[in-house]
Amino acid sequence: MATSVRRRVERKASKWTGYHRILWPTDFSALAQAALSHAVGLASDTGAELVLLHVLPPLTTYVVADLSGTLWAPLQRQTRAAAQKQLLRLETQVKAPNCRTRTVLTEGVPFYEILQVAKRLRCDLIVLATHGRTGLVHAIMGSVAENVVRRAGCPVLTIHPPRFRRGF
Repeated sequence: MATSVRRRVERKASKWTGYHRILWPTDFSALAQAALSHAVGLASDTGAELVLLHVLPPLTTYVVADLSGTLWAPLQRQTRAAAQKQLLRLETQVKAPNCRTRTVLTEGVPFYEILQVAKRLRCDLIVLATHGRTGLVHAIMGSVAENVVRRAGCPVLTIHPPRFRRGF
């Protein structure tokens, strides 16, 4: 029995050919930026395409519910244009040998959109940063990283940068 399990594991391990598409979700924060070097390094080492993703939260999260359409549409366009510009700026900063890039801008609940983009583009790795919040703050705010780790159909590499760690 153990021999057949070992053979299956060896067969699967021998079939792995490296990463082909790596997803790096960003909210443009310093925390997210700290995970970028890991994503770029892995993409460069394996020849993978690096997908830079930003998820715009629905504007209803931040605005008054009865905001008229005449104000809503321009605000939404400006927010989208600013995010696209930021993504393109990041894309030009990613300079590594053997690393192709693409940008994706979506709108919705961040963890859900990350999972949908990863599935749609057939990403085989997601690299994202985490605050590592615990206790009441975690219970109230939840965690995008935790939701992605729990639900992703591919491996997820979480980066917890030293400057964001708290002592015990």
